[in-house]
Amino acid sequence: MNKNQRKRQLNRGLAIALAILLAATIAITIIAFTSSKKTKPNPGESSTSGQTTVRTTTNSTTSQTTTTGKTDDNPVSVKPDKMLCPVVGGTMLKEYSSDVPVWSLTMEDYRIHSGIDVEAESGTEVIAAADGVISLIDADPMMGQTIEITHSDSCKTVYKNLSTKLPEGLTSGAMVKAGQTIGYVGDTSLIEISENPHLHFEVYVDGASADPLSFFSVAEKDPSTDFEDK
Repeated sequence: MNKNQRKRQLNRGLAIALAILLAATIAITIIAFTSSKKTKPNPGESSTSGQTTVRTTTNSTTSQTTTTGKTDDNPVSVKPDKMLCPVVGGTMLKEYSSDVPVWSLTMEDYRIHSGIDVEAESGTEVIAAADGVISLIDADPMMGQTIEITHSDSCKTVYKNLSTKLPEGLTSGAMVKAGQTIGYVGDTSLIEISENPHLHFEVYVDGASADPLSFFSVAEKDPSTDFEDK
C-alpha cells in the first residue's frame, strides 16, 4: 500500500467518525428536547395542590379562574317574596308572635313564638322555601331535628320539629333549590310534643326573626279535619 492509498483510508476513517459523532449529537439533542417538552407545563396552565388555575389572555388583558372541586359555599341571593310555604297542603297551627306571649300547650305557660307551626300528618314532605345552602343539620335537645338553610348573607330559614328521617344524600353544605324535599314533618321537639305533628318554621333577616307569613300564606285549619290525638 502506497502513501496515497493510506491517506485515502485515513480520510475515509475520519469521515466515518465525524458522521457517527454528528449522528450521536443529533440523537442526544432530540432526546433532550423531547424530555423537556414532556416535563414543561403548558404556558396556559399551572397546577397547585387541590386546585387548577387557568389563565386566558385576550389582547393585553389576562383573566384568571380558580376551581377547587368544592361545593360553592356562596348561597344564591333570594328575595323574601319568592319563598314557598315549606309544607305543601299544611294548615296553620300557631302563628308568629315576637311581642305578645302565646300559650304553650306543652309547657303550660305563655311564651314568645319566633316562628309559625304548620300542621300536617307525620311524614309529610318538608321543602326548601327558597334556593340556598344547607348550613346546619342538628338534633336540637329542645326543638328536635333541625335544618337551617342560608339563602344570602342577610337571610336564612330554619326548619324544626322534623322527623329524624332525612332525604338520602342531604348533608351540610349541599346546595338546594326552592321546592326540593329537605325533610319530613315529625314530632321530635320536646317543648312542642303535646301539639299535633307540625313543622316549626322560622325566618331570619339581618339576624332578626321575621314573620314567615310576610313571605307566603298558609291555609287556615278546618276544625272538622283535626288529626287524631297522639
